[in-house]
Amino acid sequence: MLQATPNDRRGQTTLWVLLGVFVVLAVAVSVVWLRRPAQPDVEAGRAVADQFLTLLRTGKASEAWQSTTAEFKSAEGRETFLKRVKQHPELNKPLAFVSVQTVTVQDSPRAEYLYRADGAPAVRLLAGNELGTWRIDRLVTE
Repeated sequence: MLQATPNDRRGQTTLWVLLGVFVVLAVAVSVVWLRRPAQPDVEAGRAVADQFLTLLRTGKASEAWQSTTAEFKSAEGRETFLKRVKQHPELNKPLAFVSVQTVTVQDSPRAEYLYRADGAPAVRLLAGNELGTWRIDRLVTE
C-alpha cells in the first residue's frame, strides 16, 4: 500500500493553486475583452441615427419605436412616442447631420448625434448598445 508523503501533497497543492490563479486570470481577461463599448464608432452610430430618422420621415414611426432599446421603450411607450412624433413636425422633415458629441449618462460616455432642418428645432439622438447591437436609446426634441 502506498502512502502519501509530504512532498506528494505539496505538489498537488501547488497544482491546485496554479489552476485557481489561471481560472481567475482567465475570467478577468474575458471580462475586459468582452466588455461592450459605451459608444459606437462615429459612423456606425450615425448610420443607426440616420436609419431611425428615415423611418420617422417615411411615416414608419411604429417601426422606429420598435428599433429602439428596451430602456427607450420602457421610458416612452409606443402610443406616447407616436403622439410625440405627431407633435413635432420636424421629425417628418429631412434632417441634416450637424455634429456628434460625447455625453455622460450614468457615469458612462455615450455618443449623442445632433440633427437639424432649416428653421426647425434641433433633434438629438443618443446611441446605446443593446446586446451587441447599436440602437437609439434617447430622443430629445428641442
